[in-house]
Amino acid sequence: MKTANCPSCGAPVEFRSTASILAVCGYCKSTLIRHDLELENLGRMADLMEDASLLQLGAEGRYRNSHFALIGRIQLRYQQGVWNEWHLLFDNQESGWLSETNGNYVLTFPSPAPESIPAFDATEVGHSLQLHGQDFQIVNKETSTCIAGEGELPFKVGAGYEAPVIDLSNEQNFATLDYSETPPLLFIGEQIELGALAMTGLREREATVGKAQVKSFNCPSCAAPLQIRATGTESVACGNCGSVVDAANENHQILSRFRIQNTYTPKLPLGSQGHLRGADYDVVGYLRRQVTVDNVDYAWSEYLLYSEKEGFRWLSEYDGHWNFIKTTTRTPKIKRGLPKPKAIFLGTEYQHFQTATAKVIYVMGEFTWRVSVGEQAVVSDYVAPPLMLSEERTGGEITWSLAEYIEPEEVATAFKLKQVLLRPIGVAPNQPSPHLGKVWPFWKAFGAFTLSALLIQIVFMIASQNKTVYQSSLEFERNGAASSLTTEVFPVSGTGNLVVRNQTSLSNDWLYLDMELIERNSGRSYAFGRDISYYFGRDGGESWSEGNSRDEVVLSEVPAGEYFLQIHAETPAGGGERISDRLMVVRDVPQWSNFFITLLGLTIFPLLKWWRSHSFESRRWAESDYASSSDDDSDDD
Repeated sequence: MKTANCPSCGAPVEFRSTASILAVCGYCKSTLIRHDLELENLGRMADLMEDASLLQLGAEGRYRNSHFALIGRIQLRYQQGVWNEWHLLFDNQESGWLSETNGNYVLTFPSPAPESIPAFDATEVGHSLQLHGQDFQIVNKETSTCIAGEGELPFKVGAGYEAPVIDLSNEQNFATLDYSETPPLLFIGEQIELGALAMTGLREREATVGKAQVKSFNCPSCAAPLQIRATGTESVACGNCGSVVDAANENHQILSRFRIQNTYTPKLPLGSQGHLRGADYDVVGYLRRQVTVDNVDYAWSEYLLYSEKEGFRWLSEYDGHWNFIKTTTRTPKIKRGLPKPKAIFLGTEYQHFQTATAKVIYVMGEFTWRVSVGEQAVVSDYVAPPLMLSEERTGGEITWSLAEYIEPEEVATAFKLKQVLLRPIGVAPNQPSPHLGKVWPFWKAFGAFTLSALLIQIVFMIASQNKTVYQSSLEFERNGAASSLTTEVFPVSGTGNLVVRNQTSLSNDWLYLDMELIERNSGRSYAFGRDISYYFGRDGGESWSEGNSRDEVVLSEVPAGEYFLQIHAETPAGGGERISDRLMVVRDVPQWSNFFITLLGLTIFPLLKWWRSHSFESRRWAESDYASSSDDDSDDD
């Protein structure tokens, strides 16, 4: 560490990083350039904008088991807002940068830029660029302006300093190309949660500028009362007259006006406070967006939430369906060329649901960008219930966000709403199926019951008598007349069924038997008719057959006794060989019919559950770009 005295006020100025060439005096705000041990005063550094950041100079943390400290900061303004770049110094003198914007954090490190880096003007949002063997997508391109700096910095900056930059990302990493120098500076890293850095020495929440300093003023157009609750707010929309006011301008300059065609009453009033998913939130902004599909308008509401702990989040509501949304700097991997393109994000596979152009039709309250009615973005949604991954693409930026479906009751409880929220209508793109995980247990139970039924059937087959109690050879004349005969009496013992079988010599012929089984002592009888026919031949070189020369009938639960058969036969006329018939009566024959009836009955329950699950998924995908196709790929188990 090197120490020198500020040439303006004499205060000690420390240079802990060997790479630092600029420092801002912590006492008089002089901008000092280091020339070995001599300090050149470039004048007073502009004031930083107040913000609600928990970070401050001197705060420390750990990244991958390496200790670091925050030694500098650059505050920059871009088209849609303000962000901080914190200069990190590790114990091994390695430098890094922690980018902070709207509650999102990205940690990057300087990296040698390839010689093939295209010129700034040659880059375009959405295009791909390979950096050190990784494919990145350009997600943002613009020229940012420095507001001010503090602490130690490795290069010269000042108010008004311009930095043309492009941001790039893939599923795992984030990169920035800074074209303020030649060749461009490259920084590569990753999105990270602040809690993962084990930070100490952070600002106390009471010291941050947040909801404790609500700013109130009147709309410069209609004098309606307006408020700014969240630090980082760039614009405030007046729901009364349609004016959009510059929140960063002390005179509250009007940025734009829109014609209010319809007024909307937010279900979550502006200023509402609630506790949702482990954090306290204020409802600071409300907007309505709309897409038009097949000449039909579909509109939904979006609420901007602000938390001192988490930064900005969103709640969206459509037809009673709610989603809790967080933006991400990561870019998923997209698999195209499939019936439904897929997005791979953090190990989860999402199916493409819909792509449409969304338009803002109404705004009210605070926003982190200069919002305007009429602004448009091409939105592509990918679903993996209860999650939905969304890409919003404008001319200069691609933004990804991750939404999670939440029940209306959770929203109502979180914000202590007095009114009852609308009950969800239809099925939302990422609404969890109430049948998820419930179909497969039914099939498992079906399998278990089927196995049990099969074992029982096998036991019955083994235990059955399957005993022939009577058999005889019969013959019938082909004379077209009816004939009758009566068999001998035969004893039937035990319990169970009786099967009467006829094995005939029919060949392209028929035989009708009117049969009656009679118990000699009680007179109990069982009557049944059998129409037996068998035909075959060849037609066009192909053989065919119809019917069967064999026949059997099952008489259930025939009690023991002494039985005989009365048979009345009808045969075709024409003469010829007699029709022979091998008649057999068999006691207690194992039957599969009961098994298959049981199987059919058991199938009803899993099939009904599957049908409900499939119906739910069909209703989901009926609202997608694939409404005409069935959802063969859905996981409804």
